[in-house]
Amino acid sequence: MSCLGKMQAVREDLSANEKMIADFILENSALIRDYSSQNLAAAVGVSQSSIIKFSQKLNYRGFTDLKLAIHESVVKNDKSAEFEEKNGFAKGKMESVPEQLHNVKSEALLTTMELNAEQSILSGVELLEKSKRIQIVALGAGSLVARNFASMLIQIGKSVIAEVDTYIQLSSVMTLGKGDVVFVISFSGQSTKMVQIARQAKKAGVSIISLTNYNANPIRSLADVSLFSVNRKGDFEFPQIISTASQQHVVDVLFSCLVKRDSKARELLSLSQLVVDGL
Repeated sequence: MSCLGKMQAVREDLSANEKMIADFILENSALIRDYSSQNLAAAVGVSQSSIIKFSQKLNYRGFTDLKLAIHESVVKNDKSAEFEEKNGFAKGKMESVPEQLHNVKSEALLTTMELNAEQSILSGVELLEKSKRIQIVALGAGSLVARNFASMLIQIGKSVIAEVDTYIQLSSVMTLGKGDVVFVISFSGQSTKMVQIARQAKKAGVSIISLTNYNANPIRSLADVSLFSVNRKGDFEFPQIISTASQQHVVDVLFSCLVKRDSKARELLSLSQLVVDGL
């Protein structure tokens, strides 16, 4: 995940001073390579130690490492902007809704890929592989992704529960135990009912995979494996479309990995496709 992307993702969890530092960097990212920690502190109006602590909070050893990462992000963004301009995607040149939506979704999927480390994906895949039963929990728009993921998993022989009704979701979780998995899809990660379901699963020794936004949230804190989706905000907003596309991309990656790693899953998927084609 790029340095600037990380700052944007965690911004809401930062202190007031840290938000000031992040906002200044995001607005002046191309100029940061010419700043010392002392210069940046003076420009933002915070102490030099605040700059060092901010750098370490983002998992950099100090401001020098952070500055290098910022420069790499700027170079990458410049190349991306140049590519978009050459292909007619620069802001102000897009005229049709299909073009705009395509580019917004493409940007969201790229950010989704950056947010989810390969090891986190593989950890999620391993839990799903070993699971006896899988319960997928979601509300609202996330329910569409949940049901789609459930239908995919059923085709490769997985025992899956995916109910929309929260009472049934909680009742089903009560029947789970060690060796089972609860997959929670919640963009905010803060829904009271879904947190209750996740806590019950944790209490029963059930493994939890969460798919939420990148900010710290109760569901993420309860998860054994944390995966992330995005909900792009800007001048051209389709929050529900973008979050659904992002969530669907993550479950598509998980499913693709499951099928790729399991010959039996590939065989079952082929048989399922033959049946469907014959309908």
